[in-house]
Amino acid sequence: MVGYDPRADGRNVSNLEVAVAGSVSGLVTRVLISPLDVIKIRFQLQIERLSRSDPNAKYHGILQAGRQILQEEGPTAFWKGHIPAQLLSIGYGAVQVYKTLRNAVVTMYRTEGPLVFYKGLNPTLIAIFPYAGFQFSFYSSLKHAYEWAMPAEGKKNGAVISPNLGKSCCSWIVMGEPRREEYKIQSFDAVTQQLLKTALKDPGAVDLEKVANVIVDHSLQDCVFSKEAGRMCYAIIQAESKQAGQSVFRRGLLNRLQQEYQAREQLRARSLQGWVCYVTFICNIFDYLRVNNMPMMALVNPVYDCLFRLAQPDSLSKEEEVDCLVLQLHRVGEQLEKMNGQRMDELFVLIRDGFLLPTGLSSLAQLLLLEIIEFRAAGWKTTPAAHKYYYSEVSD
Repeated sequence: MVGYDPRADGRNVSNLEVAVAGSVSGLVTRVLISPLDVIKIRFQLQIERLSRSDPNAKYHGILQAGRQILQEEGPTAFWKGHIPAQLLSIGYGAVQVYKTLRNAVVTMYRTEGPLVFYKGLNPTLIAIFPYAGFQFSFYSSLKHAYEWAMPAEGKKNGAVISPNLGKSCCSWIVMGEPRREEYKIQSFDAVTQQLLKTALKDPGAVDLEKVANVIVDHSLQDCVFSKEAGRMCYAIIQAESKQAGQSVFRRGLLNRLQQEYQAREQLRARSLQGWVCYVTFICNIFDYLRVNNMPMMALVNPVYDCLFRLAQPDSLSKEEEVDCLVLQLHRVGEQLEKMNGQRMDELFVLIRDGFLLPTGLSSLAQLLLLEIIEFRAAGWKTTPAAHKYYYSEVSD
């Protein structure tokens, strides 16, 4: 719809929702503008000039035509369909027939003059302004009504947000739904920005294995980017599939993830931040990449292994790793349990044992571990009482 900017929208509005709101607003607008449209059709079908000086002219002005139609046919006449309106409009027993387009133009010009081609112009012009205004107004009202009735997706009810999240927010922002996203990637240099933009719009024009390496490399350095990179990867995979029906980018991405997974202990020893970024990234990819609307089996065990590592005693003594463990379980824990419930049981045995450690855990780590244990026990939901308790504790 002209004037609609999905980037300015705070929620993810799908193409279907936009189409419904636009269609209904158009329907309502047509109902309101129909009287002027009926008058326009009557003017166009009238053979006589639209003038009071012509005694045979049934209609000669907008107001006069409106009164005439109302008196003769009643108020419902203004909402008759075009074909019935045309048949009932002027009360003749005969219909003007033209053999060809050229014959129609010549005949109309000779018999009625050049102004015949502008019959109905005035009501059409008058209708344009309220038509456009009503449509935009009703579209906006219907869209807001839909948003009020159907809250935005992506807000996990009761999910506890770690206080560390607010500390790392920086320049990389993603807006919109995965199929139609705009990425603000100011943290990249100009050449890399252009590479990623091209990959999103025309994946066949760039080296997609290079793109995969760029995204992984940056994800290991920037925790904020690693939280959102799954969306970009999903968008590139979709664009490549539509354009060429191939999966070069996905293969390159999974190969690189496997390489980093095999060297995860070295990564953790070298850089704790890089390790946390990797776990965040692979969980993000697991959340977005699907096969037949199911998570990729190839990622299930690697994701579990990463979470098991975060649940070890030496990791639980570090708030960064506890924070990462809890956040990822909030994000993909329910999906993982459906894929392999036994491993989830084993993971939570480690988490419960870690919570009971006599020393080594900070008060924040204990709080987060207790919250995730209760979160899973409640069916991957947070009860209102628990929600109030943990939020108040975190804010304190």
